[in-house]
Amino acid sequence: MFSPDPNRLVYWANIEFSYQKGSKHHGEFEGGWVYCFVQGVDARDAMEQFQLEFAGRKLGIEFVEFVSLYNEVPWQTEEDQAHYDAIAVQASSSEEVVFDSFEVYERR
Repeated sequence: MFSPDPNRLVYWANIEFSYQKGSKHHGEFEGGWVYCFVQGVDARDAMEQFQLEFAGRKLGIEFVEFVSLYNEVPWQTEEDQAHYDAIAVQASSSEEVVFDSFEVYERR
């Protein structure tokens, strides 16, 4: 769903991360979590793209709750449905990982 290329579909993930040394917010925040979206041929391909993007941003992947096809995902509100569907559409027309808002944990 959402991709003009039938061999590349939109996958999404919920990933918990930490700020690594050299990242923009290292020392300011501990880490956080984010929904991210990307085109891929399968979940493994999508995960590899997520890993490359996180490494490039100097974010350590601490936990991956899921990586799955974004296909008719039901959201609780129409507003959320429109929001996340729009991100999936954006990812379908891009070769890059598209992020939702980053939710961060403060340092203790």
